[in-house]
Amino acid sequence: MPAAVKKLNRKVAVARRHGVENVALALANKVIQYPLYLVYGAERWHLRKYHTTNYKKMAVAFSRDVPGPLDVVADVGCGLGEVVNRVRAGRKLGLDVDPRVIAWAKFLQRFNRSDVDFRAGSLDTLARADVPAVDLLITLGWFHYMTDEWIDEQMRDLLKAKPVRYVMVDEMSYQRGRVQKLFDAIGTRVEQRHDWQDDKLLFLYRCEG
Repeated sequence: MPAAVKKLNRKVAVARRHGVENVALALANKVIQYPLYLVYGAERWHLRKYHTTNYKKMAVAFSRDVPGPLDVVADVGCGLGEVVNRVRAGRKLGLDVDPRVIAWAKFLQRFNRSDVDFRAGSLDTLARADVPAVDLLITLGWFHYMTDEWIDEQMRDLLKAKPVRYVMVDEMSYQRGRVQKLFDAIGTRVEQRHDWQDDKLLFLYRCEG
């Protein structure tokens, strides 16, 4: 079977699993936002919308399993904020290293009533942010690009700078065990779930005491 046909068949299977209504919403959103993608010049994968991206749905559901109130939630690598916008918290920070994505996310705030404080930056920016503590840190979809040494150093510097109760991370299938090993040394793994769509794992770690 040609590769193009296999790719199409997979897309059809994923669409069926997400449901007609979600697919329609995702496609409509993508059509509306495509001109913004051209204006802001960010990576095209930001057009992959919440309604047909399983790990984003999982992350929002995962956030509701965190014990206690979520006074501060920070999403580092937030993209357009599709996850952090849907998390229930007193204060929400969205950080991304691409200032074009942050500008795009801020533009969308004019229309979606978002209460997220979007900033350009990464974990080191969060360490200096004007919040005394973070109840949930979300870091999805980019640790697989970074070295083990960078992740370990940045996370330990952040934890020295301010308390972080829980961290949500993901791990790609081709790196199975790598991120888990790093965070097993930093915190206590309390839950994990498998994303059927991208074949990766989402972990929830407790970092306090």
